[in-house]
Amino acid sequence: MSEVKLINPLHPSVKDRMDPQFAEIYTKYQAPRTRADQVSYEEYNSNRSKYTFSIAPGSFPEVGSVKIYKVPVSDPAGEIQIQVFHPTPEAIKSAGLATADGKLPAHVDYHGGGFVIGGLTSDESWNRQACQALGCVVVNVDYRLSPEFPHPVPLTDSWAALKWTFANASELGIDRSRISIGGLSAGGQISAVLALMARDEPGMEKLVCQLLIVPAVDARYVPIEDVSLKGVEGVPYESYVVNEFAPCLPLNRMRWFYRLWLGTDPGRKKKAEHFYASPILAKSHANLAPASIHVAGVDTLTSEGIAYHEVLKKAGTPSTLKVYEGCGHPFGHWDGELDKAKEFVTDTIGALRKAYTV
Repeated sequence: MSEVKLINPLHPSVKDRMDPQFAEIYTKYQAPRTRADQVSYEEYNSNRSKYTFSIAPGSFPEVGSVKIYKVPVSDPAGEIQIQVFHPTPEAIKSAGLATADGKLPAHVDYHGGGFVIGGLTSDESWNRQACQALGCVVVNVDYRLSPEFPHPVPLTDSWAALKWTFANASELGIDRSRISIGGLSAGGQISAVLALMARDEPGMEKLVCQLLIVPAVDARYVPIEDVSLKGVEGVPYESYVVNEFAPCLPLNRMRWFYRLWLGTDPGRKKKAEHFYASPILAKSHANLAPASIHVAGVDTLTSEGIAYHEVLKKAGTPSTLKVYEGCGHPFGHWDGELDKAKEFVTDTIGALRKAYTV
C-alpha cells in the first residue's frame, strides 16, 4: 500500500478507535479513491461509477426468482422500479415460515446513499441472503433521487412502494400480517418515517419490524457550509464532533448529501423540523413496529441511532440496539471480508426471523 496514494487516509482523531480489520479493508479499497462529496455534483453525475464504491460484499446466493415491476408514482408524476426476490422452494421449506396456504413474510428494503446515490444493486447481497435464509419475499425499492427529486420525493416514492406491496400482497404471495421494512442510512431514515406513517394509516396492517441500520433521524444540525461543529452550542449529538472525520461518512459528506436533498434555501430549516425529514421529532413514537437498530461505532450518525433507540423505548415501542464498535458507516456492506459485517448479517436476519415467527 505504500506505493498507493491515499486520498482519504484514516484521520488521526479516529485512527486509534478503528477496528483493525475495518481499517485494513478501508485502506485497501476506499482510502485511495475520491468520494463523491469531494467533487461537484456535476462531476459526480458525469461519471457515477468512478465514485461508487462496492467494497467486499458477501455472497450472492441464487434465489427462486427476481422480477422488476414498474410502478407509477405521483408528486411529481413518474415511475419507479420495484425489484421482488422470491426464495427457492428449498429455502421456503427450510425456513418454515410459510403459512398453511403458502403465503410468505416479506421485507421491504430501502437502500442508502444520502438520498442522492444508490439503486437496486446497493443491497443486493444482503437482499439475496435474507431472501434465502428466511424463505421470505424481499421487495427492493428504487425510489427517485435528489437533487433532481428533492425531499420529500424519495420518501413519498417509498411510501407508494409500501402501499403497493400491501395492495399486491396476494399476487406476490405475501402474508400481509408479516411485512417488515428497513434500510441503511438514508434507507433507515425512510424506514423510520414510514413506520410512523404506517401506524397512522387507516386499514394498514401493523408492520412487524423496522430494521434501522446506521439511520439518519435528525436533519436539523447538519451545517449547510463546510464548517466544524466543535464548540458549537446546542448540537446534541456527540458523534458529530468526535467522529467529524469518520471514514466513509465524515461530516462534510453529510453536508454534501443534505444540501442536495434538503436544499440551501430559507425553507430548509422548516423542512428539517418536520418528522418527514427528522423522525425523531414526531409527536408520538408509541405503538410503532418494534425496532431493531444497528449502529456503527465510528460514524457521524452514531449518536443519532442511539438517541432514536432511547426515544422509542421511552414511548413504549420495543427497540433493540447494537453498536458495532470500531466500524465506520457502511460496514454492513463489507461482509465478504469484515467479520463484524458477517456478524451484522447474522444479527439482522435473526431479528427478522424473530419478527416473522408466529
